[in-house]
Amino acid sequence: MTSTTTTEVIQLQPLPVVAFPNPPESKDSIELPPHLRSAPIPTPRPLSTLQLTLTILQPSLINFFGSFASGIITVGLPAIASSLSLDRSLYLWPSSVYSLTSGATLLLAGSITDIVGARRVEVCGIFFLGVFILLCGLAQTDIQLVVFRALQGIALAMHIPAGIAIITGAVPAGRARNVGFGCFGLSQPLGFSFGTVMCGVMIERVGWWAGFYLAGGVILGAAVTSWVTLPKVEVGAGGLGTGDLAKRLRSEVDWVGGIIAGGGLALLSYVLA
Repeated sequence: MTSTTTTEVIQLQPLPVVAFPNPPESKDSIELPPHLRSAPIPTPRPLSTLQLTLTILQPSLINFFGSFASGIITVGLPAIASSLSLDRSLYLWPSSVYSLTSGATLLLAGSITDIVGARRVEVCGIFFLGVFILLCGLAQTDIQLVVFRALQGIALAMHIPAGIAIITGAVPAGRARNVGFGCFGLSQPLGFSFGTVMCGVMIERVGWWAGFYLAGGVILGAAVTSWVTLPKVEVGAGGLGTGDLAKRLRSEVDWVGGIIAGGGLALLSYVLA
């Protein structure tokens, strides 16, 4: 008995190639909002030695005289309290409210700097800082002194992120940028120490208000010259108009969270004080 095995050969046929249509090459097919469109990152123009020095020294100078005013408050508080009839319950506030408002508004100030631009925020911040320091010297009541010190802290919160952004964006990486950040950080304790020493001399010779006049005048002078000397380093503004900036400030800044965080910190400090 013979068995026959039959082998069938199955030939596979290639699948047909399906041609998909190419996507449109036109860039205008999808319109994106202005703040979502990709823009080329501008390459900063190299700064001369003089411009580089001014870019590093200007934010450090503001830090120095801002802390100089805090040194005046620390050493001259007995004379200030006697002159303004400062209530004993407010003795801690002229020195502490400055740091409180600065810390409470620092997050919001950094977000605004990213959108509006470092140079604009820096100029506005140091201008208001100089004005409020001068008003501290002109204060006639204890409440006025506390309020002006609180507003001075808000102005400082505008200056700190803007100054760091300017040094980061304008000063080339390496030794120059390290020197810039070193001067920026050293200027605060150095200004406070210098203010405590000079305030003792001014109280004996002139008066406690002279230190505020000195610090405020120097900062206002720096605010005027900073518009010319500071490089145009815009973090987020670019070529946006006023309307676009207003929309981004409303939509991208967490105003509610910043106000809640700042208010909570203020209430906690008030209870502890």
